[in-house]
Amino acid sequence: MDDEILQDFLAESWENLSQLDTEIVALEKDPKNDDLLASIFRTIHTIKGTCGFIGLTRLGAVAHSGENVLGRMPEGQLDVTPDAISLVLQVVDVIKELLEGLEATGGEPVRDDSELIARLD
Repeated sequence: MDDEILQDFLAESWENLSQLDTEIVALEKDPKNDDLLASIFRTIHTIKGTCGFIGLTRLGAVAHSGENVLGRMPEGQLDVTPDAISLVLQVVDVIKELLEGLEATGGEPVRDDSELIARLD
């Protein structure tokens, strides 16, 4: 993988995740805020899309499942509840752990996120 592309991805992802933390806290306080929900969805969608482009399958799978949960919220298929927000926060935590591993080694950490993905799906 091109080191420059990876570094750009990491920098952009960390910036987006910083904003995401703030937005998730705000969504907990205002669960009917569609603009916040849309912004959170776009952030996860951007991370997922870039993962596909640069071949980060583990990170992409976690982001994809998180995106699926977020995508069901505005459609009314899933309410924005403390439990649902907790799942989204778990996705963010795993994404951060995977990004830390990428920074440390230049490759995706080997880990099993199938339990989280199953709960999200």
